[in-house]
Amino acid sequence: MKKLQAIKFITAGAATMAMMAALTGCGSSAGTGAQAANTTETEAKDEVEVKDEATATSDSADGEVKTVIVGSGINYNPFCYLDENGEAVGYEYDVLAKIDELLPQYEFEYQSMAFDQLVLSLEAGKIDIAAHQYEYTDERAEKYLFSGETYTSYITYLAVPVDSDVDSLEDLAGQKIRTGGRTSATTQILTKWNEEHPGQEVELVTAESSSDEEAAAAIKSGAAAATVLKKSDVIKLNTNFSDDGKDFIKSVGEPINNSKTYYLYRKDETELQEAIDGALKQLKEDGTLSELAIKWVGYDVTEEE
Repeated sequence: MKKLQAIKFITAGAATMAMMAALTGCGSSAGTGAQAANTTETEAKDEVEVKDEATATSDSADGEVKTVIVGSGINYNPFCYLDENGEAVGYEYDVLAKIDELLPQYEFEYQSMAFDQLVLSLEAGKIDIAAHQYEYTDERAEKYLFSGETYTSYITYLAVPVDSDVDSLEDLAGQKIRTGGRTSATTQILTKWNEEHPGQEVELVTAESSSDEEAAAAIKSGAAAATVLKKSDVIKLNTNFSDDGKDFIKSVGEPINNSKTYYLYRKDETELQEAIDGALKQLKEDGTLSELAIKWVGYDVTEEE
């Protein structure tokens, strides 16, 4: 408002000077006329400058901050889960908060939901980013845009009871394996295994929103002969759910999958993807990402496990 008032004031001043010049011009000398012309020209330049400044201010004020809806999980401690107060916490949420700080053109809002609901919400346009330690799979790449930057390593193994003699998927033919959600990389990998190994198929038990306690109970009770976990998850289960202070679960064999984790976007969200990739790269280079990993996981999961 003050800028607009300034423009009006200078415009009125220029008009007044022009009228004075017209009234006195016949009786004035040539020098007086030139002086009035120069004054008018100077004020006109001032008017243009003020207009330019007002336009720039207006353009800046009109620059809207875009709200980005981020979806993440509710049960995957320490990455993305709800604490005892129902607050969304974990490594995922802290990394996203740091990214948001580096991108003033965006403001992140969060929606926490079960794992399999995330990609459905992404497809439906209810969220703009899915963040839940996503590994690359060809099936996902057909539907979604992956981030260009990764942010943790994600190496998974078969996890079985400590007294089990299982060492590979071949040893589990006909037995039950907990795999996580229907859209999880583990489910897709083991589904492909079944397709490629007729006669050696394993039975997949998907658990869209399973808690750590439920996973531990399934292994202890024999409801599942195995599950697929990161080594850090095996340590977590043994620490939190042992009945006698001893390990009840172990990782065995070669990795089921050796990958990194990514954010997922809709295919047309390239601008958002590139902005977040830039911020994520900065957090890697300045050490922030490693610090957050150590804070939440206990060691630097941004490196190879």
